[in-house]
Amino acid sequence: MSSVPSSLMWLVFQWIIARTVLGACNFPAAWSGRWFQSGVQHYLLINSTTIETKGNCEGHEGDKFLVEDKFENCFRCVVIHEKHPNVLQYKETYCDSRQSLDTLCSEITGDAPLFSMFRYDAAPTSCPFRPPFVFTYNRGSGDCRYPVSRADACTEDSRLLLRYQACPDVLNSESTVEELVCLAWWKDGSTKYLVGQLQHKMATSDEDRYRCFVYEMKYSNHGKGISYDVAQSGDATCSGLLSPTEGSRTMKLTKVEAHHHMATNCRFPPWLTEHHQWHTLDHSKTFHFSPRNATLKINLNPSKIELKAVCHSLEQSIDSQVVIIAHITTGCQSGYVCLIFYRREGHVIELQQSTNRTQYPEDACKHHHYMTQVLPFTTLITTPKLLQCPFAGHYIVSEGNLPRASTQHVKDTVKCSQQYHALSVGCNTINKMEFHSQCDTEEVSAYSCHGDWSDSNASTRYLIASPVSRKSVGARRYCFVIYSSTDSNQITLMQVASVTDSCHRHVQPGLSEQYWSFNITHHGDCGDSGCRRSSIFSTLLVLASLYVIR
Repeated sequence: MSSVPSSLMWLVFQWIIARTVLGACNFPAAWSGRWFQSGVQHYLLINSTTIETKGNCEGHEGDKFLVEDKFENCFRCVVIHEKHPNVLQYKETYCDSRQSLDTLCSEITGDAPLFSMFRYDAAPTSCPFRPPFVFTYNRGSGDCRYPVSRADACTEDSRLLLRYQACPDVLNSESTVEELVCLAWWKDGSTKYLVGQLQHKMATSDEDRYRCFVYEMKYSNHGKGISYDVAQSGDATCSGLLSPTEGSRTMKLTKVEAHHHMATNCRFPPWLTEHHQWHTLDHSKTFHFSPRNATLKINLNPSKIELKAVCHSLEQSIDSQVVIIAHITTGCQSGYVCLIFYRREGHVIELQQSTNRTQYPEDACKHHHYMTQVLPFTTLITTPKLLQCPFAGHYIVSEGNLPRASTQHVKDTVKCSQQYHALSVGCNTINKMEFHSQCDTEEVSAYSCHGDWSDSNASTRYLIASPVSRKSVGARRYCFVIYSSTDSNQITLMQVASVTDSCHRHVQPGLSEQYWSFNITHHGDCGDSGCRRSSIFSTLLVLASLYVIR
């Protein structure tokens, strides 16, 4: 059998290479997803080889793509520019017979229509300008200058609130509020663009929400003042928007000091800010003080800010307590509240916050907003330290019972007889409490003590403790709330509630099925060799919270 001539093999090899290169046309992987385009009734899907309504990629050179429309049996050149991961802009030719990429693309003229596509469900990005601003605006009937409109900050840097005022002498001016969500911004030459979504009562579709902006920053007052000229598109495109002073609506934003900023430069006290980060006992929220000690941010998780508080004025300050009026922002809503911080230990603090936000700072700490007797406490910790446990001694556990709605935590902790047998506090180690089960096979359940304090009348004591070892579903920290009273026989009765999120006041042991309870009898001091019964008969009712951190 004769061999294939080498020249023919070479031609076949070249043909395979050419077909491979032609068939390997792919759109960038970062473009994959669904996109909004004005005038198209549905979101456009882009994958590695296809743009919906355009066709399949057959070849490309740089940002020029040869696209085949198999339904129309024709080809077009599409020139696509990625302005931002959330914005694609393109120009295209009419669909024609197959020609070379260069020949087709040469038909695109400079004044060809520019189409914009905005990524559906795009992650917002920080806005290029940060409020607060006052601004004037013009919708084609003259500048609305008085009363002045205002742009305020939201909790997230990707949002701002535009509060438009109506001017009685200007047609088409109206009092309305719009929330701008920034999705992308970029620069073309000397022109800066922004794409965002406007949320307002009249916006019912994506065509109403998406808008394009051109903006320019200016300095005044020898560089101390900052202003922005901003032009807004009239529809969900960037077409025809070339100047920051020409658009469907134009605005002039002037930077101002925040209306909650005080000349006294209010700061949170050093005992709060020496640790910049605090957590609730269950770590569900993080409290972060800024390096300049004037701002507090409360996070539900590392990327989600629930609330931002700016120190406005210091109302009262003693060694272990401070009352502060703060301007808080949640989402795009803001107002003034009264904050009361209590220092319990160097690494334990508590917070009370007035229930209602007020428009004026002087109202925030008035009595009807600020009733400390009923306001809940939030207990916060930073890096915990090991401290001596209170109520050192040995105790016998008896008469236990479980609530009806048992949880996995109780099932994991209380087995066999469903009770602990004994408790020793600060005996083997001064900073540990050890619960012993009646089952020989059960391990000791130990808790480390991190600090304790009493309320104003010394009738209630609060202890922060953490399990020495815990399961993944177990609680990180507990607050043992200890109530002391004396019965008719002059026997000291102590009731203890174990809570996993904060040191709650007004806990009612034994009256709620959400607590696990049992009795403990004092059996001797730590130094007693025989652990003989104390001459003073003390009983403690201990309740363990069923709130478990998932």
